[in-house]
Amino acid sequence: MSLAPPPPPPPPSTVSMKQYRGKLPLSIITVAVCCLALIALLYTERLSLLSSSSIFRPKSCSKRASVLKSKDKTAEDNAYNTEIDDRFDFDPEECSVVNGKWVFNSSIKPLYSDRACPYLDRQVSCVKNGRPDSDYRHWEWQPEDCTLPRFNPELALKKLRNKRLLFVGDSLQRGQWQSFVCMVEFIIPEDKKSMKRGRALSVFKAKEYNATIEFYWAPFLVESNTDEKIIGDPKKRILKVDTVAKHAKHWLGVDILVFNTYVWWMSGIRLKTFSKDWGNKDGLKCYNETKPVMKKKHWGSGSDKRMMSVVADIVHKMKVPVTFINVTQISEYRIDAHSSVYTETGGKLLTEEQKADPLRHADCIHWCLPGVPDTWNQIFFAHL
Repeated sequence: MSLAPPPPPPPPSTVSMKQYRGKLPLSIITVAVCCLALIALLYTERLSLLSSSSIFRPKSCSKRASVLKSKDKTAEDNAYNTEIDDRFDFDPEECSVVNGKWVFNSSIKPLYSDRACPYLDRQVSCVKNGRPDSDYRHWEWQPEDCTLPRFNPELALKKLRNKRLLFVGDSLQRGQWQSFVCMVEFIIPEDKKSMKRGRALSVFKAKEYNATIEFYWAPFLVESNTDEKIIGDPKKRILKVDTVAKHAKHWLGVDILVFNTYVWWMSGIRLKTFSKDWGNKDGLKCYNETKPVMKKKHWGSGSDKRMMSVVADIVHKMKVPVTFINVTQISEYRIDAHSSVYTETGGKLLTEEQKADPLRHADCIHWCLPGVPDTWNQIFFAHL
């Protein structure tokens, strides 16, 4: 993959997480790294699916009322209804998907289940792990001013024909990769697909399309001493914030890169996931939550909007064509969709005793699959 030359880096330096505590240098590399649930799609010059104008000059959705200018009231109403029904009429240059709401739709069925897709980790297989409720799988994201197209697995594979798609990041990004694989693999005959899991690089191949959907483990994106063997104590983690070559060599020649990282960069030792954010003062984090937050413009206390603003500003100034999609707030509403106590730790499912202590053991970072990462991929698919 050919990238525009980055600014001259400072002399190689090694810094510890303890020193940063939320004050990371905002070089292009570091800034591009610091965003949760952000998706940055880096395209090579050969990829013509997105124009540079749509990448660098994103617009908010045009109001439908301004589009429908017919003087005939009936014609105007008909045009309005036609636009609503045409879910594939989506223009990423005009439509922003970040403003909207979650709408419950019992007719919505996930494209896969954690029992049917063989590529899901046990960590995110909530139903298989005993989660009894299912409503969290029937919420769809509805943008305010545009219609988000349904994910079409066959069309997605056609768009990926003769291409490499690589997801890079941490376990949240691994979840999105697994989601994408599960959303397309079921239409491929067994002898036409393969999966090779590795310690750092995992590759799913759709042979008939000569396409690969890959995941590369790089929790900070830049080089660190916790890349291969995870160091639990953040104070002992060491980052080389000006060095990305160790990882970048694995994505040379890739057609589409999807980056996602943030949790590992959060300031402080403890993650901010408590239930008072959404008004449930007596709640135990995300445990037993069964509905999204319905309050408009909800933000969790763990979101650093200043950081997101800086990232977006830098990305829009980059010469390399990049699409920045901030799905953080979309996800923050979904307090009901985390793996909670229906997960594993240390390679083992939580015991009944651990499940009875959700304040200590509930996982309010990772997402059940199928679930919220499917929506990330639906948005990603709309931009392909």
